[in-house]
Formats: sequence, C-alpha cells, structure tokens
Amino acid sequence: MDICHKQELYLLHGSRGGLKGEIRPCSRENCDFGRGFYMGTNPDQVKGLVVPDRNPVFYELKIDLRKIPNTRRLYLTGKDWLWTVLACRRQSKEFAKSMLAKQAKARLEQADLVVGPIADDRMNEAIRRFEENGLTDIALMHCLDSVDYGEQAVAKTPFACQQITILTERAIRGKEAENALRFSDEKRKEGQNVVNEMAARYNRSGKFLSEIIEEEKKE
Repeated sequence: MDICHKQELYLLHGSRGGLKGEIRPCSRENCDFGRGFYMGTNPDQVKGLVVPDRNPVFYELKIDLRKIPNTRRLYLTGKDWLWTVLACRRQSKEFAKSMLAKQAKARLEQADLVVGPIADDRMNEAIRRFEENGLTDIALMHCLDSVDYGEQAVAKTPFACQQITILTERAIRGKEAENALRFSDEKRKEGQNVVNEMAARYNRSGKFLSEIIEEEKKE
C-alpha cells in the first residue's frame, strides 16, 4: 500500500457493538503496532475478528492523508515490521530489553499513521515459536507471506483519528457472519499448516531470536 503518494485511503473496520462517539486510538497497548485505531484492507479478516461478538458492526472508512505529513507516516515491511510486532506484543522479556525493540518503539512514537502487513491473532503460533527458538526469522516471514491477511493501517494519535470519515456502517448478520466465521476457521487451519511447513523448509535458513539477541549484545 503506497501511503507516501496517496491523498486518501479507503479502509475497513470491525467493531464489537459499534463505535461510540469520536474515533480514538483506544486499542490495547500490546496490539501489533501498539495503541491505536486499527483498520484493514481484507473484509473477511476484519469481519472475522468481531463476528463472535453478539453485535458485530462493519465499517467502511476513508482517511484523508493530505493533513498527515509524509514524515509522520510509517510503512513497515520485512524485519522492521517483525521487530515492531515483537516489541509491541511484549511476549519476550529478553527481546523487550534489546536495542531492536527500543528502536522499533521510537519509530512508532514519531508516527501519526502506521501501515504494514497484518499478523493477526491466528499467526500467534508462528510468533510464539519464533520467540521460543522453534522458528527462524526467515521462516516466520515466509509464514506471514503465505497466510496473507492483507494490510492494516493504524491511526496512532488523536490527530490521525480526526482525519477518518465513516462512509458506511452496518451490522454483520446471517450469511455474512457465517462466511466470516468460516474464513476465520479456514485461515486458522491454514496458518497452523503453514507454520509446520515453513519450520521444516527453512530450519537451516535465517536466525533464531536468541541468536539475534546475542549478536546485538556482542555489538
């Protein structure tokens, strides 16, 4: 997603019960890119996150980028994406103390809007195995590429949230909800298979997290 030259982005959001009041950066701090208002590009993925709730609501949104300077937009890919997700999820205490984690957090603090691939909760197994040295960094990146959930854009600040306009709003019901649940289940199974496949295929490629941390200490 090219956020450097676009003037507007059209995105999607799923809510458990609907948005109340002004849009705010109110997610949990340990989401992929930290606290913010999360939007996605894949409608099935967005719906799948909220359909287990009693009153899921689906939104189509537009974010005006003309007021957000390029220097305040952050697009994460590759290892920068990986270090950011690990730093924000804070599951590895050892990594949280590393310079890689601190640099990732510093980059986020300078951004109003962050865009990057969706790790999604269904990829938790891959991230967990990487943190436990059961998967290399290269294998983990291939897991993400193979189970494509689309991209996410996160409004990190109240200022960025003010640039978001709600275009449509509707409850997720009936067949639409059933399809979203089916998508989630299929992706969960696909993710589990992909993790095992990539762990075997790339077991001699890349580095384990403990090796990366150890190399940083030596530097």
